[in-house]
Amino acid sequence: MKTTRVKRHEVEYSTPPQSPRQRRFLLIVVRAIMLYMAGGVCAGAQVPCGSQRLICLIPTALHTTASTFNFFNTAFGTQIAQLPLPSKASAIVYELRGGVYVQSDKSLGPVLTERAETIGARQAYFSFTYQHFAFSKIDGNDLKNGSNKLPILFYYPAEPPNTQVVTQTYTTLATTVHQYVGLGTFGITDKLDVSVAVPFARVSMGLSSQGTEYSTSSAATATFSEYLPGAAAGVEDLVFQTKYALIKRSPYNLSVGGEVRFPTGDAGNFLGTGAYGLKPFVVFSRSANLTPHVILGYQWNSHSMLNTGQNGHQNLLPGSLNYAAGFDIRAARRVTVVGDFLGQLFFDAPQVSTPQTVTLTPPPPAHPDSFTTIEQQSGSYNAMSFAAGFKANPWNKLLITLNADFKLNDSGLRATVVPLAGVSYSF
Repeated sequence: MKTTRVKRHEVEYSTPPQSPRQRRFLLIVVRAIMLYMAGGVCAGAQVPCGSQRLICLIPTALHTTASTFNFFNTAFGTQIAQLPLPSKASAIVYELRGGVYVQSDKSLGPVLTERAETIGARQAYFSFTYQHFAFSKIDGNDLKNGSNKLPILFYYPAEPPNTQVVTQTYTTLATTVHQYVGLGTFGITDKLDVSVAVPFARVSMGLSSQGTEYSTSSAATATFSEYLPGAAAGVEDLVFQTKYALIKRSPYNLSVGGEVRFPTGDAGNFLGTGAYGLKPFVVFSRSANLTPHVILGYQWNSHSMLNTGQNGHQNLLPGSLNYAAGFDIRAARRVTVVGDFLGQLFFDAPQVSTPQTVTLTPPPPAHPDSFTTIEQQSGSYNAMSFAAGFKANPWNKLLITLNADFKLNDSGLRATVVPLAGVSYSF
């Protein structure tokens, strides 16, 4: 017997309404303290699929469960939740000359990286940026190519030889993220800055899948065609940063700093990591019209629901070595051109393989015994990109920023190009 099912679901995923800003900030602080004292998030907590959350969209569309689909959801979720934020370095810095702070006439700073100079005592900088991510590949596999769909094979129960049903699917997954970031930096002293980044994002997903279910006890088959879209919007994880100038001797500067990330976003909707994060870093730069800079840091993460194993326990979100090198050059009096090479070396991170041939023993009765599928794997990988853009100072202390980040390899979850636009003002 052969049946055909065609389904189309239209679901809008949304986050709960936000509380007033002051109340939300207080709740965040109290929650952070309580979780820290309790030892973090409960390791066994999971999001039950069937709920209207993006973490459940892929398993639901593929006729499987979160537990049997962890390997792809984990590789996808742990990367989409750690998107890069724009630079927290002030575009305009102030120098102490003759006991008075005056605006520097050097370059206007980087876009996606850091520079060692601090903003100056009692100086403030605010910016608002927009980035657009349209993901096209994961670990070298096409996500949106209709002629080369992603093959995924499932077993019920999860492991042969006691398999009762085998499901072969071919899938495409369109995912876009619109990210808006409000950022502020304040100079505590001549050598010490503090910054806060408040990101807001809208995540849109659309999954299309065609599949065939094979019985291992009879010749029965069932085919299905599924399309399931979803979207979610809300505040992501808040990031606080401090930077201290160890060496501030013109033209050379060396600073150390650290970022602390709080899991304020909804990880079940890919709006946050669901994990605390800590990233110490060091940055060297030369202050001049041509400003080279080098940055090195390490990102540590706590346990996260996005990295839940088959046993239902949460694992540490993969850590990464973050490095960048580039330059910003004052091409004209009010224009700075920026170029950066950026890299992230992830350690012991979940990934998916390229398509592999799997042979079932014993094969299903009267059915194929060989199938093609991606499989779970883990290890270290390097995600590299090159960014180029410019900053323009059209009036007073107002700056306009345009930038584009181009991928250099296919490791991890990648977008071919990520455009950025921003506006900032210094006080």
